[in-house]
Amino acid sequence: MAEQFEIRRALAAEHEEAARLLIRTRQANVPVIPPLTHTDDEVLHWFLNMVVPTQDIWIAIGEQNAVIATMVLADGWIEQLYVDVASVGQGIGSALVEQAKLEFPSGLDLWTFVSNDGAKRFYQRHGFVEIARTDGDNEEGEPDIRFHWPRAAT
Repeated sequence: MAEQFEIRRALAAEHEEAARLLIRTRQANVPVIPPLTHTDDEVLHWFLNMVVPTQDIWIAIGEQNAVIATMVLADGWIEQLYVDVASVGQGIGSALVEQAKLEFPSGLDLWTFVSNDGAKRFYQRHGFVEIARTDGDNEEGEPDIRFHWPRAAT
């Protein structure tokens, strides 16, 4: 049975839980994606002190009011999108992407690692197209792809 969930902006009290979900999900997806290059405490500090004040944090809330996904939006970019491993395949990521499209109907961009075949297929299903690649000029040193979703049809 699919888990019931609600998509909404994160409350201040939920920011740490959203950050911890990002950390757990990144760790659970190694080696499909490279491991974090910072400690959990460094990532938590970055998220709470750099991301939260300047970007828009969206979450999916599941049963028992648990944060089961997090998405960070900033200036037409999906900066982060992570769904708890136990909740993948239930439409949660799709609902978050649709929310991002509502927030930025003129278009969206994002980066994903070349190694992340699942993410590439996911974003392509949602209308994103590849517009650039790098050889790994990110802190992980891993090749990545820039995807773009063109503006909504009017």
